Amino acid sequence: MTEPPMSIPLLEVTGLKTSFTTPRGTVKSVDDVSFSIAAGKTLGVVGESGSGKSVTSLSIMRLVGRGGGVIDDGAIRLNLPGQPGLDIRALDEKAMRKVRGNDIAMIFQEPMTSLDPVWSIGDQTIEAIRLHQDVSKNEAREKAIEMLRLVGISAPESRVDDFPHQLSGGMRQRVMIAIALSCRPALLIADEPTTALDVTIQAQILDLIRRLQKEIGMSVLFITHNLGVVAEIADKVAVMYAGQVVEEGPVRTIFSAPRHPYTVGLLKSIPMPGGMRVDDAGSRRLDTIGGMPPNPLALPAGCRFAPRCSLAIEDCHKAPPPLVQAGDEHGVRCIRWQEVSK
Repeated sequence: MTEPPMSIPLLEVTGLKTSFTTPRGTVKSVDDVSFSIAAGKTLGVVGESGSGKSVTSLSIMRLVGRGGGVIDDGAIRLNLPGQPGLDIRALDEKAMRKVRGNDIAMIFQEPMTSLDPVWSIGDQTIEAIRLHQDVSKNEAREKAIEMLRLVGISAPESRVDDFPHQLSGGMRQRVMIAIALSCRPALLIADEPTTALDVTIQAQILDLIRRLQKEIGMSVLFITHNLGVVAEIADKVAVMYAGQVVEEGPVRTIFSAPRHPYTVGLLKSIPMPGGMRVDDAGSRRLDTIGGMPPNPLALPAGCRFAPRCSLAIEDCHKAPPPLVQAGDEHGVRCIRWQEVSK
């Protein structure tokens, strides 16, 4: 895969808005989200459950409609070699099917719900290959074995005929990665791919994604609620809260000099010595963010984090704060960002 010029991001998302209509009203799951991913780089998208991370990824894949969602506004552009400015929203479903799996691939949190239990892992990998590549079934089978070997599955020649229930959780996730990467996509979207796995297997999967990224040269959109994972794998971070990006920037900047109170709260809640406090009884406890995320059907008029923020003032409750520059490649959605410190 030939990378696009370094000055042009591989993926550009601008002003993305996605909503769901419910019997109780309209939920704005993604509200004016913008970011870009450079060729060969990783963007980590982090936030609590319900912050809009997964809906953002499904919007990029044009899959929200299957769950009743609608992309209301915004642009999603993919800059492929020889095909810059591919407008994802403008593609009809037939053209979009050619993009899914071939140019953009996705792996999900729970592989057992993504893999068909009555098909062997080889048949499912072969299907993905033949859908996008003009190869025979035998050639696709050899490629499937090659991909299983690439993701670290031992004895792939025999394992290719196994069914999902015959594999461990970590092995099934490796199969999902093999299927996703079988066509050498330009962009891999990984939606909480390690959450259901134990810590040792998590580390192996992260190492695997990093290694394959270098070998294939793909970009990665890595979605997680775990900032510790982001520190391991990402080049840049976008922190989401209540459907919006509230802070974005290089990993080192976000970890060393966060400027949004929500980001500071997430960092302090990481289970490590620096993220723990000593209570009155002398016990070490994790810091927590007080309160609850806002009701998506009744969002605050001002800053969406203001009801939980210790720095909030009257102006914070009046109008939505814009995303302002707090430094080089560092954006923050907070009117008091200069007073925020880690």
